[in-house]
Amino acid sequence: MDGVLAFLAKHCSDKKCALPSNTVVCSLGDSCSSLVVLTKGKVKVYRVAQDGRHITLYRINAGEGCVLTASCLLNEQPFPAIAVTEEFCEGYVIAPSIFKSWLDTEPVWRAFIFGLLSQRMGDLIMKVDQLAFDSLETRLAQWLSGRSQTPILEVTHQQIAQELASSREVISRSLKRLEEKGLIKL
Repeated sequence: MDGVLAFLAKHCSDKKCALPSNTVVCSLGDSCSSLVVLTKGKVKVYRVAQDGRHITLYRINAGEGCVLTASCLLNEQPFPAIAVTEEFCEGYVIAPSIFKSWLDTEPVWRAFIFGLLSQRMGDLIMKVDQLAFDSLETRLAQWLSGRSQTPILEVTHQQIAQELASSREVISRSLKRLEEKGLIKL
């Protein structure tokens, strides 16, 4: 990852962007005009069902780019999700022609892109497995434990529902059951 950031610093120092928190970077159906590799911040990529439920596909952190955007640039397809900044973001902007050219000519770039694709593919397969084979209560407990750096987690039931592709009401009932088991305190 450091190799690609050094590469981008050398080749893209004049092509940077900055986006405030809660900015929609790309919407469903948008055409992708560039790939941004973040140097700072976090972007959430998610889908919305017709009934309004959300599912988070993945997050893009500093040192990463969006694999869906990369796929859209390669295949000239519209963006199939929504991407929103979760905090202030900065990054290098790579135009489609440069993106494609570097895949042919720059080993560090090619390794970076294929590494991202491989990692996200594995992450998405794991997410499909969880949705197909784990109960919501199990997924909820795993989600909570993955965010328990502090004893108190400030998050709404709706936000959890959006992360886990559920409804607020179902999350509220599941949280209550976890509380009754003595696993959490609401």
